[in-house]
Amino acid sequence: SFGSGSSSSRMAGEMLKQLASVDILHVPYKSNPLAITDLLGGQIDLMITDTSTGVPQVKAGKLRALGYSTQKRSAQLPDVPTLDEAGVKGYDMGYWFAAYVPAGTPAPVVARLNELLTAATKSAAAKSFYDNAGSEAWTTTPDELAKFQAAETQKWGKVIKAAGIEAE
Repeated sequence: SFGSGSSSSRMAGEMLKQLASVDILHVPYKSNPLAITDLLGGQIDLMITDTSTGVPQVKAGKLRALGYSTQKRSAQLPDVPTLDEAGVKGYDMGYWFAAYVPAGTPAPVVARLNELLTAATKSAAAKSFYDNAGSEAWTTTPDELAKFQAAETQKWGKVIKAAGIEAE
């Protein structure tokens, strides 16, 4: 069984089921911390959770990390292979943030905001935040973001359809 307390955690588990061709039961939770509690207590068998929730439990020796969900190993857990390296070929589940403005915002304003946000991700404060969160900054142009977002929508749409998940 796998627990999830967020849509991201659910999709991560569904992708694992599909790529590894395993039949594991999804157990829904109201939040990831509630699922972690049951994972620690042995009520569920596994969970794919965000770094900030899972890594402290691994470092405390309470959970064993089987694999990291992105294509690149975590700097916080460098000895843990990626799921792809561990044999689940093609597995890639990360998280990302984006900034948006209303449609019709003048192009010079969009360009300036993109320039400021890109510069901000390179600041010492941002680097510290990303390092502590176990992530790294990744910036794009607005056009590249639109292409990336379209690809993500297609990727996760296929996972959702294959899992038989219906809109609620």
